[in-house]
Amino acid sequence: MRELILNLPKNLFDEVYIICPDPWPKARHHKRRLVKYDFLKVLAKLLKKDGTVYISTDWENYAESIQEETEKAKKYFSIKQISNEGMPITRFQQRAINEGRSIHTFLLSALKK
Repeated sequence: MRELILNLPKNLFDEVYIICPDPWPKARHHKRRLVKYDFLKVLAKLLKKDGTVYISTDWENYAESIQEETEKAKKYFSIKQISNEGMPITRFQQRAINEGRSIHTFLLSALKK
């Protein structure tokens, strides 16, 4: 998949949605998480002017990691943590809600000139 993403043309997407990516909960596996600075840098190039990235997770630990990684990418995105209210809920999100977990949602807006 990495090869595919790296070979896509620039300014291709208006929006990218990353909903409940694999949390890789064990600390030794955190390096495998999708939402990392290098991946966000690639996404920034793929987005059109004023493009957005919507990321949600139901894992508190992953939400903290996403916050840290998006902070590193501030030169590419403006970042807001937003409410999931009014958004469609996937079955994974619904399962998390049923289990008492919160949905953490981030909205990244591309900073392009």
